[in-house]
Amino acid sequence: MTSSEVAESGRSYTALWWAKVQSAGPLQVSPDTPAVPGLTRAPEPDGSTIWMLPTLPEGAGHSVLEELGMPPVAVEMPNETARVLAICVACCWQDRSGSVWPGVVGTLTQVKAVYAGLRGRPEQSSDLTLIIGSLRRLHATSWLIWNEKAGEVRLGPRVTTWTPTAQTGLRELCRILPDPPPAVLAPPRTPEPTPDPLPNDGDAPSPAPATPTSSGPDQSAAPGSDLPEPEED
Repeated sequence: MTSSEVAESGRSYTALWWAKVQSAGPLQVSPDTPAVPGLTRAPEPDGSTIWMLPTLPEGAGHSVLEELGMPPVAVEMPNETARVLAICVACCWQDRSGSVWPGVVGTLTQVKAVYAGLRGRPEQSSDLTLIIGSLRRLHATSWLIWNEKAGEVRLGPRVTTWTPTAQTGLRELCRILPDPPPAVLAPPRTPEPTPDPLPNDGDAPSPAPATPTSSGPDQSAAPGSDLPEPEED
């Protein structure tokens, strides 16, 4: 393969990945996936997978974000959505001397407690509706990873696009927010063993069910079949 063919192959590979992230958003892939120019690689905490998403230029506006396939936070109820995102950052970014990604797992209980403290009043029933709606919007735009069934939340891969300057402002914001209570996470589920469908070699075969015997009339006959036939006139 000539150098020009290698270059063309590299451009095709890059264009393919950009098309993928622009159509599907951040992609979770195997860690051995080759790097792509212009795409950020954000590894999961356990290293099992990585996220690939566009590297945003400094000061990128809405039009640039749209072009890169990275639209800003959903505009529906923007104040509540931004408030919940800030609360989740406070709950999930515990080591604020380091990078915001990947953070730790937070809980819905923590988010509700900080939300009520931020509003300066006891928790209300309407708060849950607002919080869940914001969590779903932020999950759909990859700012958060929201596990609704477990009631647990993590920071999403898009937080890796925050610049050091933005993270400095976020540290100050987290400092003035109410402290979340300790997280109580659901215990990991232990997978149930799959029963062996075949018996072991030493297992004795199960005896066949006994066939009932009876000297009396056949009990399987239809009711009334043992009655005499009526005489014809």
